[in-house]
Amino acid sequence: MIEKDRAAMELYFDEKLIFSHMSGKKQTHEEFIGKIMDGTLNYFKVDTKDYSISVDSDTAHMKVTHTLMAKVYGISGSWTMSGEYTYKKRNGIWVRVK
Repeated sequence: MIEKDRAAMELYFDEKLIFSHMSGKKQTHEEFIGKIMDGTLNYFKVDTKDYSISVDSDTAHMKVTHTLMAKVYGISGSWTMSGEYTYKKRNGIWVRVK
């Protein structure tokens, strides 16, 4: 996201993934990546504060708190948020699925 690497984002984010912003706005995989690529969403730095990961076979669950430094929809700032994410291992790669 920081590097605006479309190929990497398409590889590591499942195509059915729906992204939820802290504002409540939801975006499809393609909408989210498109907004990063066109400069609407600009991520500069991510600092991980705390995380835990549990793995069961080819599924991993991660709880994380991180601070994002970004400029999104014209507003620059630093936001600390917590989330829970699920990953599936596909062809040796952990892909975020929800």
